[in-house]
Amino acid sequence: MADLAQLTADAAAGKLAPVYILASDHPVLVDRALTAIRDAAVPPAMRAFNYDVVEGKATASRITAAAQTLPMMAARRMVFVRDLALVPADEHPSLVAYFDSPNPTTVLVASTSKLDKRLKLYAGAQKRGFLHVLEAPRNPMQWIKDEARRHQVTLAAGTAERLADAIGNDLSRLSLVVEQLGTYAGARAVTADDVDDLVADTRERSVFELTDAIGSGDRALALAAIASLADQRQSGVGVIAMLARFVRQVGQLHAARAAGLGKNELASAVGVPPFVVDKLAAQARRIPPERVAAAQRLLHDADRASKGQPIEAVDRTEGVSGGVQKALGRALGERILLERVVSALMA
Repeated sequence: MADLAQLTADAAAGKLAPVYILASDHPVLVDRALTAIRDAAVPPAMRAFNYDVVEGKATASRITAAAQTLPMMAARRMVFVRDLALVPADEHPSLVAYFDSPNPTTVLVASTSKLDKRLKLYAGAQKRGFLHVLEAPRNPMQWIKDEARRHQVTLAAGTAERLADAIGNDLSRLSLVVEQLGTYAGARAVTADDVDDLVADTRERSVFELTDAIGSGDRALALAAIASLADQRQSGVGVIAMLARFVRQVGQLHAARAAGLGKNELASAVGVPPFVVDKLAAQARRIPPERVAAAQRLLHDADRASKGQPIEAVDRTEGVSGGVQKALGRALGERILLERVVSALMA
């Protein structure tokens, strides 16, 4: 992220390198870097003559030939290779040789989403300072706020957090959604309710509320979330599966902490974005390590009961077996089962 800011600032100041290799999983970061470089390298009026785009499976000879072409009635020209990963590996040495002696009147920019620094192409670019890895911020909150300022959108308290919960680290989608929410809200501030209405899946929102309530020990809020899921006619099996995933993540977090892993390593070990780790850690206090196995057994039994299968220890689901559910009706039976399971998890 800092690399994009520095790259953009340098381009605006007219400090252009002869070669840029832009590597990122986020197209919006590549687009913004490319725009900054292009605006500094070639004025709009001259792009018809001095801006080439190389697409598809390009050869090294095609790329270097375009880069060696002299500018027409301008100080420089620019060549953009849309996907450098498509260049065959046996042609990489020709591009590395170009890096050693690039044309001073051409700015060569190439993008890739498949970065393998073991390849001589990328190792050579990195050695010469031409490789720019554009990464998403660990916490998308600042990106959301920056995008709001960029689109002149006002966000009410809690809105950025709700967007982060609903979308995560998908920067391209976050940028688009912030702009859409601004259009929807008009002159007023965008609220978390706007996010729920236009962006977040209702089922997803209710599950977030349920796990948050379990983590905070708020039984009333947990039961309200279950009621919401029941009103949406969501499958009890699916809700139990998501609760099992939550408990599994809690167990992985406890194990990773016991192994002495740092915060960034915790995110990788648990399989969640880094900005979620603090929230999960707070929730994990309600399910300490010694209770994880019991919680998993409880959810295992609940899963069997929700599928109408016999269970070995019905006391863990307080007697809401398949037969009881059938007598109550599936919808009511699943709701009672979920309520009792969640109450047991929070006990």
